[in-house]
Amino acid sequence: MQYLHPLFMLVLFAAVIHIHRLGKKALAVNLKSPEADQHALLMQQHQKLGTLITALVFVGLLGGIIGLVKFLQVKEIFLRTYGHGFAGAIFLGLLIANIFVGKSVKRPIKQKAQENLRRFHFYLFYFSLVVALYSVISGMMVLIKGPAVL
Repeated sequence: MQYLHPLFMLVLFAAVIHIHRLGKKALAVNLKSPEADQHALLMQQHQKLGTLITALVFVGLLGGIIGLVKFLQVKEIFLRTYGHGFAGAIFLGLLIANIFVGKSVKRPIKQKAQENLRRFHFYLFYFSLVVALYSVISGMMVLIKGPAVL
């Protein structure tokens, strides 16, 4: 049961990468080509999956907290996990920020402003990956070494 959280979160991590690929695929569609309707469909999937995965990461964060408290009897969930708890919470915050930034990409009228927001959306995603990678490493430390000693 204690491995449910890590497996669940690894699947969600892979899903986040899939969402990124959907977004890049949608951007590659030429809006003046016959496949222009594909762009809207891909972006809709990108947005829906992003929201769903973010909600599931929230569930995963809660599951991780419950797992630490119940199975490992760790009461200091953020202090004794080598930063894993902080990384999970930051990752969730970055995904939520990505949702809002992604939705605002089409709002600016000027093309340059849209490009800047899109670029920021990508950088935010890449920063999310760095935080998620740290989360995976620190989570493995918790599983292998056990909770940190205060």
